[in-house]
Amino acid sequence: MKNDSRVSRRRAATRVAVVGGAIGASMALLAPLASAAPTPAPVPGGGVCDPAIAEGCLTVLVESGTFANNGFNLPIGLGDMIIAGNAPDDKFIPRDDGHNGVYAKPLTVPGGVLGVDLPFNNLFGLAAVTATVEAVEVPVFNGNLFDFDMTLNTRMKIDNPFLGDNCYIGSESNPVVLDLDLTNPDDDPVVWDYATYPGIKAGNIQNTATNFTLPGATGCGPFGILNPIVNWRAKVPAESGTSLKTKSSGFLTESAAGGTDPLDGSDDGNGSSGSSGSSGSSGSSGS
Repeated sequence: MKNDSRVSRRRAATRVAVVGGAIGASMALLAPLASAAPTPAPVPGGGVCDPAIAEGCLTVLVESGTFANNGFNLPIGLGDMIIAGNAPDDKFIPRDDGHNGVYAKPLTVPGGVLGVDLPFNNLFGLAAVTATVEAVEVPVFNGNLFDFDMTLNTRMKIDNPFLGDNCYIGSESNPVVLDLDLTNPDDDPVVWDYATYPGIKAGNIQNTATNFTLPGATGCGPFGILNPIVNWRAKVPAESGTSLKTKSSGFLTESAAGGTDPLDGSDDGNGSSGSSGSSGSSGSSGS
């Protein structure tokens, strides 16, 4: 069954020799049918791609998932993260906007600073905490783009009125390295759709990273005085017991087709709410 899955992915990748000149050719062949076909849905994140850089556009829309660290659980919801960029051949080139091709919403940490939600909307936001994933390098797609095997070097920005603007877990020099392997079981494979969008959609992509290192917090509060509080709340540093599981959809389309832009202000800036890190309860699963 595993060999069948690999053969399926190879066949899909062959049909998608799209990325580069071939995508333009395949779309041209479909052009006579365009008037009879329904208007395709806009591609999530497709607005970041530039036909002057590449004919192909690759986006990955995270639809659900869970970040876990030894009892601290943070669920990830639909649209909380999008990876999007130009796709010449088997390469990934993000837009030059400082995001390295990874666009994430801030995720609300339930219980805020103390691990217990307080009255009056966590004391009018003073005790609230959010965490936002930031890529410190361009994502690496290992092997063929449609193997959906990715490596992300990241840091997590922690926000609270008392923490200042430089509170992070991970850094450019010491990033959180997420090796997201494709982990679909044989009886729950990636699902291919050639009709809904102006290109190819791969749904039900299941990725998992485990036992990645989380360094201690830095830059939290004046002179880092609040680093110990963040370390206690987030259970860092940690070298084991960590995991990230996601379920996503991938899109490979013509750059000229466009789509939504993660930075166009269409989102409300609010991500999913996680579970209380002190309780150890589980968030939603990405598988």
